[in-house]
Amino acid sequence: MAFLGTGLWADVRELPGALAETVAAADGVAAAADLLRTPGVERIVATGNGAAYYVAHALWLAALESERRGPPIVAVPCGVAVRPSFRWRPGDAVLAVSSSGEFRDVVELARAAAGRPCVAVTASADSSLAAAADACVVQRVSSQRAVTHTQAIAGAYACGLAVWAALTGDDELASLIASAPAAAGAAVAEAEGWGAERLPGLDRPTAAVAAGGGPAWAAALELALMLKEVARIPAEGVETREGATSAMFGLGPGQLMVGLDPAGDPHGDEALRLCAATGAATLRLPAVHDADPRLAPITTLPAAAALAAELAVAGGHDVDQPAWTDAYYETARGAT
Repeated sequence: MAFLGTGLWADVRELPGALAETVAAADGVAAAADLLRTPGVERIVATGNGAAYYVAHALWLAALESERRGPPIVAVPCGVAVRPSFRWRPGDAVLAVSSSGEFRDVVELARAAAGRPCVAVTASADSSLAAAADACVVQRVSSQRAVTHTQAIAGAYACGLAVWAALTGDDELASLIASAPAAAGAAVAEAEGWGAERLPGLDRPTAAVAAGGGPAWAAALELALMLKEVARIPAEGVETREGATSAMFGLGPGQLMVGLDPAGDPHGDEALRLCAATGAATLRLPAVHDADPRLAPITTLPAAAALAAELAVAGGHDVDQPAWTDAYYETARGAT
């Protein structure tokens, strides 16, 4: 179990504590909800890049399952929203996600808000994004040994859910958020046991597909990103039904399909069966007993990190400081 010795896994082990601090502090949540409750706010454009965009995507999916009504959320990659061709509507507000608060396109969006209410979700209260936003929700990241985010993803998603719960007056969702650190702790323990049983001897695939339903769709996107950036394996993240009806077309022997839906989910079971029929290997991430599906972006993260790290080591790659790091920072933060 090579993943246990990586900085990435050390970050994951500390994820429940960092998440507990984020949830308990609720730093900026009330002010952000008040801003988005302002008369005239008719739509929330949630945006970010990479993992931060997947947080926005997960928040949109969770809002679709909410019983309480608020302004509709649309999740848009910041590379789309920052273009002059993106048509903002009267009544739009921005929810911008960036752990560093320095991602170039997100900062540009906040600075160019032109009267649109803008909420930042970031781990840095002193960042350029925080300075440009009208309200700032601050998450806690206790450590980041690896370039790849773990604590930041979980914290940002919890912050987004907390804002939505406060905005809509959803007490049930607020209670769910309070339970998220315990669910994250259970997920870390499950992932370690699962990793010991399932990952040793796993063949390194030439390509992979990750599939999940509901908010686990966003988690599948994140797993695919981890496989690409950590393990350097071409990967695609899809919604479960897309996994069964589209993504399976490109699969074959030597490749891998990873299911994020729990055992017994009919769509998830079908997707695994059909992908296995192509000759591809299949793997199901471990589930946390009785965990609410809306927490999937948090509860699947430990096993996703373990899988990506184990395959990275098998391929001779640096898990914590990948070769692409300098090129990423050059383009991501080149014009702030």
